[in-house]
Amino acid sequence: MKRRNFILIGTAGIAAAALPAAFYFFRKIEYDPKLAEPQSLSLIWDNETIAAVGKQYRIQTPGEESERTLAKLLSAGKQDLGGTDTAAIEAQIQQDFKAGNTVIVDGWILSVTEARQCALFSIIETK
Repeated sequence: MKRRNFILIGTAGIAAAALPAAFYFFRKIEYDPKLAEPQSLSLIWDNETIAAVGKQYRIQTPGEESERTLAKLLSAGKQDLGGTDTAAIEAQIQQDFKAGNTVIVDGWILSVTEARQCALFSIIETK
């Protein structure tokens, strides 16, 4: 095989693998915007505080800093409980506290679901 053909075939192969991956990672993710609204916390905090706590959580948890990851994790929690509304999220938060699935962010003890909601909110607020 000639070097030129090898380079062309190799380049075409790389492009064939890279295009679907690029489409997956760069397309806009769609999710229920209510996922980014921590209902309980919005009663005691303003939007600035929610965003600050969310940013701090993203710093503490490097694997959960992207909008795609957070939306996926929050959506999975809703589907496990069989709901698509805020009641399912609230039920997930209660489950987190019962199971001890909590994190300390900026001195606050939050369920992981609440912290993820704040993190998603902080991403949306910066757009």
